[in-house]
Amino acid sequence: MNLAFPFGFGIAFVGSMPMSGPVAVLIMTRALHRERRPALLLALGGALVEAAYAFGIAAFLPQLVGKTRGVVLVSLGLGSLVVVALGTLLLVRPGAASKAAETSPRRGVLRGALSTLLNPTLIATWTVAVSTLYANDWLPPHLSSAAAFALGVGLGSLAWFALAVTVIGTWHRRVTPALQAKVLRGMGVLLLVSGLFLGVRFVKQLTSAEEPAAPRSLERAGRFLSHGSRSKDAD
Repeated sequence: MNLAFPFGFGIAFVGSMPMSGPVAVLIMTRALHRERRPALLLALGGALVEAAYAFGIAAFLPQLVGKTRGVVLVSLGLGSLVVVALGTLLLVRPGAASKAAETSPRRGVLRGALSTLLNPTLIATWTVAVSTLYANDWLPPHLSSAAAFALGVGLGSLAWFALAVTVIGTWHRRVTPALQAKVLRGMGVLLLVSGLFLGVRFVKQLTSAEEPAAPRSLERAGRFLSHGSRSKDAD
């Protein structure tokens, strides 16, 4: 059984939950205004770019063997700066997010795509994830598997944001400017914490000669899916 699609979907769905990236801020801003369609278009643009990142890394990781540590280091360093800067902006000027999120429906996909494209932490995330999948033979080194993995990533990311937008739109009926500012400042705090965490990871990785370690949750999920696929094959 090829686990590329379920791995891509699961990792992207769970990885999108913290809502701590630039595109998440834009989506949250539109969702707070109950503008579901613009929010979903932003999510679609972000999902397309994230799927492209995942496909590129899954397809060409064999050519990066021995260089993954450098890729992760650069991504973590730049990502930490971007996320901290965005978090600081939201704390100081939460209204800036509303202006940035204002766009026509036709340009919503492009805005979401560009916001995701400028989030270098995704490169580190998918490099570590794909490296782990390859190392455990959970992702075959074929273009078809890379495509299935990328499709899962895109759908997983879109599914989470669609769920979040729906819940937010159902949960409240009226958003005052004061409430919106509080929510965006809360996201600013979350972004600052995430940025500092990325900075700590960057320093640890910089002072270590070892390859980036995979999250334990990814290892557990891999063992669970792999065991399940072997059981089905045995039947």
